Amino acid sequence: MADRCEALRVEHVTVAYNGRVALRDATFTVLGGERVAVVGPNGAGKSTLFKAIVGLLPLESGRVEVFGCGSHRWEPASIGYVPQREDVDLAFPVTVGDVVMMGRVRHIGWLRRPSRRDREAVRWALDQVGLAELIHRPLGELSGGQVQRAFIARALAQEAPLLLMDEPFTGVDVASEEAILHLLDRLRERQVTVLLATHDLQMAAEWADRVLLLNGEVVAYGPPAEALRPDALQRAYGGQMTLWEDERGILVLGEGHCSGGRRCWIGSSGR
Repeated sequence: MADRCEALRVEHVTVAYNGRVALRDATFTVLGGERVAVVGPNGAGKSTLFKAIVGLLPLESGRVEVFGCGSHRWEPASIGYVPQREDVDLAFPVTVGDVVMMGRVRHIGWLRRPSRRDREAVRWALDQVGLAELIHRPLGELSGGQVQRAFIARALAQEAPLLLMDEPFTGVDVASEEAILHLLDRLRERQVTVLLATHDLQMAAEWADRVLLLNGEVVAYGPPAEALRPDALQRAYGGQMTLWEDERGILVLGEGHCSGGRRCWIGSSGR
Protein backbone atom coordinates (compact mmCIF):
# COMPACT_ATOMS: atom_id res chain seq x y z
CA MET A 1 0.00 0.00 0.00
CA ALA A 2 3.01 2.28 0.23
CA ASP A 3 2.50 3.60 -3.31
CA ARG A 4 -1.04 4.82 -2.61
CA CYS A 5 -1.71 8.47 -1.90
CA GLU A 6 -3.09 9.55 1.46
CA ALA A 7 -6.85 9.98 1.66
CA LEU A 8 -6.96 11.29 5.23
CA ARG A 9 -4.43 12.75 7.63
CA VAL A 10 -5.36 13.50 11.25
CA GLU A 11 -2.63 15.26 13.20
CA HIS A 12 -2.68 15.87 16.97
CA VAL A 13 -6.44 16.41 17.01
CA THR A 14 -8.04 17.26 20.35
CA VAL A 15 -11.80 17.80 20.70
CA ALA A 16 -13.67 18.89 23.84
CA TYR A 17 -17.34 18.97 24.93
CA ASN A 18 -18.34 21.57 27.52
CA GLY A 19 -14.78 21.88 28.72
CA ARG A 20 -14.23 18.10 28.90
CA VAL A 21 -11.77 16.53 26.49
CA ALA A 22 -13.48 13.74 24.50
CA LEU A 23 -10.57 12.97 22.17
CA ARG A 24 -6.95 13.85 22.87
CA ASP A 25 -3.99 14.24 20.50
CA ALA A 26 -5.24 11.77 17.86
CA THR A 27 -2.80 11.20 15.00
CA PHE A 28 -3.12 8.73 12.11
CA THR A 29 -3.22 8.54 8.31
CA VAL A 30 -5.41 6.53 5.94
CA LEU A 31 -4.39 5.58 2.41
CA GLY A 32 -6.69 5.85 -0.57
CA GLY A 33 -8.99 2.81 -0.93
CA GLU A 34 -8.29 1.47 2.57
CA ARG A 35 -10.96 0.11 4.88
CA VAL A 36 -10.42 1.18 8.48
CA ALA A 37 -12.48 -0.11 11.42
CA VAL A 38 -12.69 2.34 14.34
CA VAL A 39 -13.30 0.45 17.57
CA GLY A 40 -13.36 1.14 21.28
CA PRO A 41 -15.72 1.11 24.29
CA ASN A 42 -18.71 3.43 24.66
CA GLY A 43 -17.52 7.01 25.08
CA ALA A 44 -14.15 6.25 23.50
CA GLY A 45 -14.45 9.11 21.00
CA LYS A 46 -15.47 7.28 17.82
CA SER A 47 -18.42 9.56 16.97
CA THR A 48 -16.45 12.60 18.17
CA LEU A 49 -13.67 11.76 15.72
CA PHE A 50 -16.06 11.44 12.79
CA LYS A 51 -17.86 14.68 13.59
CA ALA A 52 -14.53 16.47 13.87
CA ILE A 53 -13.40 15.15 10.49
CA VAL A 54 -16.55 16.38 8.73
CA GLY A 55 -16.51 19.72 10.55
CA LEU A 56 -19.51 19.25 12.83
CA LEU A 57 -17.33 19.75 15.91
CA PRO A 58 -14.57 22.36 16.29
CA LEU A 59 -11.02 21.28 17.03
CA GLU A 60 -9.37 22.41 20.23
CA SER A 61 -6.07 21.78 18.49
CA GLY A 62 -4.58 19.85 15.60
CA ARG A 63 -5.67 19.60 11.99
CA VAL A 64 -7.47 17.32 9.54
CA GLU A 65 -6.42 17.07 5.89
CA VAL A 66 -8.43 15.28 3.23
CA PHE A 67 -6.82 15.10 -0.18
CA GLY A 68 -6.13 13.00 -3.24
CA CYS A 69 -3.04 12.27 -5.28
CA GLY A 70 -0.84 15.01 -6.70
CA SER A 71 -2.34 18.48 -6.84
CA HIS A 72 -5.99 17.36 -6.65
CA ARG A 73 -7.55 18.22 -3.29
CA TRP A 74 -10.95 17.11 -2.08
CA GLU A 75 -13.45 19.60 -0.74
CA PRO A 76 -14.77 18.90 2.79
CA ALA A 77 -18.26 18.53 1.29
CA SER A 78 -17.03 15.49 -0.63
CA ILE A 79 -16.75 13.44 2.57
CA GLY A 80 -19.73 11.11 2.79
CA TYR A 81 -21.01 10.81 6.36
CA VAL A 82 -23.48 8.20 7.63
CA PRO A 83 -24.45 9.18 11.20
CA GLN A 84 -25.76 6.95 13.93
CA ARG A 85 -29.50 6.41 13.70
CA GLU A 86 -29.99 8.14 17.05
CA ASP A 87 -28.59 11.35 15.51
CA VAL A 88 -31.29 11.39 12.81
CA ASP A 89 -34.54 13.34 13.35
CA LEU A 90 -37.08 10.86 11.98
CA ALA A 91 -39.92 13.32 12.65
CA PHE A 92 -38.59 15.76 10.07
CA PRO A 93 -41.01 15.68 7.10
CA VAL A 94 -38.77 14.45 4.28
CA THR A 95 -38.99 11.53 1.89
CA VAL A 96 -36.28 9.00 1.17
CA GLY A 97 -35.67 10.72 -2.16
CA ASP A 98 -35.31 14.11 -0.42
CA VAL A 99 -32.66 12.70 1.93
CA VAL A 100 -30.63 11.20 -0.90
CA MET A 101 -30.93 14.37 -3.01
CA MET A 102 -29.26 16.25 -0.13
CA GLY A 103 -26.10 14.44 -1.16
CA ARG A 104 -26.21 16.27 -4.49
CA VAL A 105 -26.14 19.79 -3.01
CA ARG A 106 -22.53 20.49 -3.93
CA HIS A 107 -23.26 19.39 -7.51
CA ILE A 108 -26.54 21.31 -7.82
CA GLY A 109 -25.49 24.53 -6.11
CA TRP A 110 -27.69 26.70 -3.93
CA LEU A 111 -31.10 27.92 -5.17
CA ARG A 112 -30.94 25.74 -8.28
CA ARG A 113 -33.22 22.87 -9.24
CA PRO A 114 -31.86 19.34 -9.56
CA SER A 115 -30.92 18.37 -13.09
CA ARG A 116 -31.65 15.12 -14.87
CA ARG A 117 -28.14 13.99 -13.92
CA ASP A 118 -28.90 14.66 -10.25
CA ARG A 119 -32.15 12.69 -10.38
CA GLU A 120 -30.38 9.81 -12.10
CA ALA A 121 -27.68 9.85 -9.42
CA VAL A 122 -30.33 9.62 -6.70
CA ARG A 123 -32.06 6.68 -8.36
CA TRP A 124 -28.73 4.93 -8.95
CA ALA A 125 -27.79 5.37 -5.28
CA LEU A 126 -31.13 4.00 -4.10
CA ASP A 127 -30.75 1.03 -6.44
CA GLN A 128 -27.38 0.30 -4.86
CA VAL A 129 -28.92 -0.01 -1.39
CA GLY A 130 -32.15 -1.71 -2.49
CA LEU A 131 -34.50 1.18 -1.68
CA ALA A 132 -35.52 2.39 -5.15
CA GLU A 133 -39.16 1.46 -4.58
CA LEU A 134 -39.25 3.60 -1.40
CA ILE A 135 -38.12 6.87 -2.99
CA HIS A 136 -41.37 8.65 -2.09
CA ARG A 137 -41.75 7.05 1.37
CA PRO A 138 -41.46 9.39 4.40
CA LEU A 139 -38.18 8.76 6.21
CA GLY A 140 -40.00 8.29 9.53
CA GLU A 141 -41.82 5.22 8.19
CA LEU A 142 -38.63 3.26 7.52
CA SER A 143 -37.13 0.54 9.68
CA GLY A 144 -33.78 1.08 11.38
CA GLY A 145 -31.92 -0.80 8.67
CA GLN A 146 -33.71 1.09 5.91
CA VAL A 147 -32.84 4.44 7.51
CA GLN A 148 -29.17 3.46 7.56
CA ARG A 149 -29.34 2.39 3.92
CA ALA A 150 -31.02 5.70 2.98
CA PHE A 151 -28.14 7.67 4.49
CA ILE A 152 -25.63 5.41 2.78
CA ALA A 153 -27.46 6.19 -0.48
CA ARG A 154 -27.11 9.90 0.30
CA ALA A 155 -23.35 9.44 0.62
CA LEU A 156 -23.24 7.47 -2.64
CA ALA A 157 -25.20 10.16 -4.49
CA GLN A 158 -22.64 12.64 -3.17
CA GLU A 159 -20.00 10.69 -5.14
CA ALA A 160 -17.68 11.04 -2.17
CA PRO A 161 -14.21 9.44 -2.34
CA LEU A 162 -14.14 9.17 1.48
CA LEU A 163 -16.97 7.59 3.46
CA LEU A 164 -17.39 7.71 7.26
CA MET A 165 -19.95 5.27 8.70
CA ASP A 166 -20.83 5.56 12.39
CA GLU A 167 -22.16 2.25 13.78
CA PRO A 168 -24.08 1.34 10.59
CA PHE A 169 -25.01 -2.13 11.89
CA THR A 170 -26.55 -1.05 15.19
CA GLY A 171 -30.25 -1.95 15.33
CA VAL A 172 -30.47 -3.25 11.77
CA ASP A 173 -31.90 -6.55 10.57
CA VAL A 174 -29.81 -9.30 9.03
CA ALA A 175 -30.91 -8.44 5.47
CA SER A 176 -29.84 -4.81 5.89
CA GLU A 177 -26.50 -5.83 7.40
CA GLU A 178 -25.79 -8.15 4.49
CA ALA A 179 -26.82 -5.45 1.99
CA ILE A 180 -24.45 -2.95 3.62
CA LEU A 181 -21.56 -5.44 3.60
CA HIS A 182 -22.12 -6.24 -0.08
CA LEU A 183 -22.20 -2.53 -0.83
CA LEU A 184 -18.91 -2.01 1.01
CA ASP A 185 -17.34 -4.69 -1.17
CA ARG A 186 -18.51 -2.85 -4.30
CA LEU A 187 -17.14 0.44 -2.94
CA ARG A 188 -13.78 -1.26 -2.42
CA GLU A 189 -13.71 -2.09 -6.14
CA ARG A 190 -14.18 1.63 -6.83
CA GLN A 191 -11.32 2.54 -4.44
CA VAL A 192 -13.61 4.46 -2.08
CA THR A 193 -11.89 4.94 1.29
CA VAL A 194 -14.09 3.82 4.20
CA LEU A 195 -13.83 4.45 7.95
CA LEU A 196 -16.41 2.42 9.84
CA ALA A 197 -17.05 2.72 13.59
CA THR A 198 -18.17 -0.52 15.17
CA HIS A 199 -18.34 -2.36 18.49
CA ASP A 200 -17.85 -5.69 16.73
CA LEU A 201 -14.21 -6.72 17.11
CA GLN A 202 -14.74 -9.89 15.10
CA MET A 203 -16.06 -7.89 12.15
CA ALA A 204 -13.21 -5.39 12.49
CA ALA A 205 -10.59 -8.15 12.48
CA GLU A 206 -12.04 -9.87 9.41
CA TRP A 207 -13.13 -6.86 7.33
CA ALA A 208 -10.62 -4.05 7.85
CA ASP A 209 -7.23 -3.37 6.32
CA ARG A 210 -6.35 -1.42 9.47
CA VAL A 211 -7.95 -0.96 12.88
CA LEU A 212 -7.99 2.27 14.88
CA LEU A 213 -8.41 1.42 18.57
CA LEU A 214 -9.62 4.36 20.64
CA ASN A 215 -10.29 5.17 24.26
CA GLY A 216 -10.17 8.95 24.49
CA GLU A 217 -6.94 8.75 22.50
CA VAL A 218 -5.37 6.48 19.92
CA VAL A 219 -4.46 3.29 21.78
CA ALA A 220 -3.32 1.38 18.69
CA TYR A 221 -3.45 1.70 14.91
CA GLY A 222 -2.37 -0.77 12.27
CA PRO A 223 -3.30 -4.09 10.65
CA PRO A 224 -5.82 -6.05 12.76
CA ALA A 225 -3.21 -8.52 14.00
CA GLU A 226 -1.13 -5.63 15.36
CA ALA A 227 -3.84 -3.26 16.63
CA LEU A 228 -5.97 -5.94 18.31
CA ARG A 229 -3.25 -7.36 20.50
CA PRO A 230 -4.22 -8.34 24.07
CA ASP A 231 -2.21 -5.57 25.72
CA ALA A 232 -3.82 -2.89 23.54
CA LEU A 233 -7.32 -4.32 24.05
CA GLN A 234 -6.81 -4.36 27.82
CA ARG A 235 -5.67 -0.73 27.79
CA ALA A 236 -8.75 0.26 25.78
CA TYR A 237 -11.44 -1.87 27.42
CA GLY A 238 -10.06 -2.68 30.87
CA GLY A 239 -12.46 -4.93 32.76
CA GLN A 240 -15.19 -4.77 30.12
CA MET A 241 -13.93 -7.94 28.44
CA THR A 242 -11.99 -11.10 29.18
CA LEU A 243 -9.26 -12.30 26.82
CA TRP A 244 -7.68 -15.69 26.37
CA GLU A 245 -4.70 -16.14 24.05
CA ASP A 246 -3.24 -19.39 22.74
CA GLU A 247 -1.90 -20.83 19.47
CA ARG A 248 -5.30 -20.37 17.81
CA GLY A 249 -5.37 -16.63 18.40
CA ILE A 250 -7.27 -14.41 20.84
CA LEU A 251 -10.59 -15.44 22.36
CA VAL A 252 -12.74 -12.44 23.35
CA LEU A 253 -15.40 -12.91 26.02
CA GLY A 254 -17.86 -10.14 26.81
CA GLU A 255 -21.20 -8.63 25.84
CA GLY A 256 -21.36 -6.60 22.63
CA HIS A 257 -17.88 -7.28 21.27
CA CYS A 258 -18.62 -10.17 18.88
CA SER A 259 -20.93 -10.92 15.96
CA GLY A 260 -24.01 -12.67 17.26
CA GLY A 261 -22.74 -13.71 20.66
CA ARG A 262 -20.61 -13.14 23.76
CA ARG A 263 -17.47 -14.87 22.49
CA CYS A 264 -15.38 -14.91 19.32
CA TRP A 265 -11.89 -15.58 18.04
CA ILE A 266 -10.15 -12.58 16.50
CA GLY A 267 -6.76 -14.19 15.88
CA SER A 268 -5.81 -15.20 12.34
CA SER A 269 -6.10 -18.89 13.04
CA GLY A 270 -9.45 -18.50 14.79
CA ARG A 271 -11.31 -16.99 11.84
